[in-house]
Amino acid sequence: MSVRPFAAVLLLTVAATVAAHTSTTTAPPALRAAPKAFAVERALPSPPRDVAELRFHDVFKLPVGPRGLETTERLRELDGRRVRLVGYMVKADVAGGFVLSPLPAELGDADEGLADDLPPSAVLIQLPRSTDLRSGHMPGLIQVTGRLHVGSAENADLPGRVFPARLELDAGLDRALRKANR
Repeated sequence: MSVRPFAAVLLLTVAATVAAHTSTTTAPPALRAAPKAFAVERALPSPPRDVAELRFHDVFKLPVGPRGLETTERLRELDGRRVRLVGYMVKADVAGGFVLSPLPAELGDADEGLADDLPPSAVLIQLPRSTDLRSGHMPGLIQVTGRLHVGSAENADLPGRVFPARLELDAGLDRALRKANR
């Protein structure tokens, strides 16, 4: 077999695979820009008095010890309190919420196999009044504020994924997200 026919067959196979993956992905469309309430365009001022700053490095103890990933004392102290978290919205189709990550990531069904690109410190963001909303993707850094709940959190649209915490989005941000998705 010469190299040219082999290369042509390989190219056609790759093109067919990409086309099949593209046609089965059902992620909501991207928003043109993050709603103003979410946007991070410059250095953020300190959060309001009743809101604590949570950072992704506050989620798990480092270095990872012999017992595996362990939540930090800081994360446990913030359980039940209002917090602000800044990160990247993960591209994923999730009803009633989204996932916030310390770095840009995308979740899909077809190409993960035994590993994916989602950092373990990613946090599940829940929309308290829009449980059926499938939010469009917000590009770039965003900020969210809401009540933190520490402990294993799951979402039916992301079977098998367990998050170390979930954040119930403040009502004002929930309204802004609904308005942006009209």
